[in-house]
Amino acid sequence: MEKTTPKTVSKDGKGRSLWDILTGKNKRDLTPMELQYHNPLGAKIGCTVSIDQPEYSEVNFVIEKISVYETKVKQKKFYHTDYHLRGISLSIREPIVLKLRLIPDGDVSNALGCKVQLLRLYDEMEWDDGFYANVLLSETGQFDVNQDEMGNELAEPHKFWRIEDVLDPYMARVTILSDKDGNGVVEEAELERVDITYWDYHRNATEPGVGEYREYLTVEMKDPSRYFVLYKGTEVQPSQITVI
Repeated sequence: MEKTTPKTVSKDGKGRSLWDILTGKNKRDLTPMELQYHNPLGAKIGCTVSIDQPEYSEVNFVIEKISVYETKVKQKKFYHTDYHLRGISLSIREPIVLKLRLIPDGDVSNALGCKVQLLRLYDEMEWDDGFYANVLLSETGQFDVNQDEMGNELAEPHKFWRIEDVLDPYMARVTILSDKDGNGVVEEAELERVDITYWDYHRNATEPGVGEYREYLTVEMKDPSRYFVLYKGTEVQPSQITVI
């Protein structure tokens, strides 16, 4: 009779021999999926987020998804992370949807090590040849916004410029983490990976009662559909964000 090595079956369905158990080989990685990717806040899907700003003081936000961008420039890889927030307030009928974007910051005085942007959906559209050729590929690096968030015409266009005068777009592989089955655990099978081309812009703005601040505009083009999504927002201090 052929002898077989006794095995135990792990929770993930993979057998481990007695030798594996004694030596620690083939041990299942129990690290939460969210912590296996670039995650400066160390947050998990379902965590509660509070934003210390007057307009969000009564809003409870929950992290619904996490998108990790891997951008390759020449031979170097750069990462930034978006936390997709959904907020509910008794005083607001519709949920508030925001993106909390964390971008690595070389400023050593920044304890978090990241700049924090709070972004809202500004617009989205199907492929448009004129928009792509005349705006995104413009050699001026300029992007004129002619309407506010409500679709009203502005008296004067808000002029945005490419950050650091980089005219070429960036290409990123984005890993999207979410708990699709609602069991409280993000599993490998629930991950999505998409390719995105994006352009980043900013402008210096002044507002009564607020003073001067930096406003950001990001245009993302999903590949291969070439669908455009535009986000606008401002920078916030890390101390204004609390994750529970």
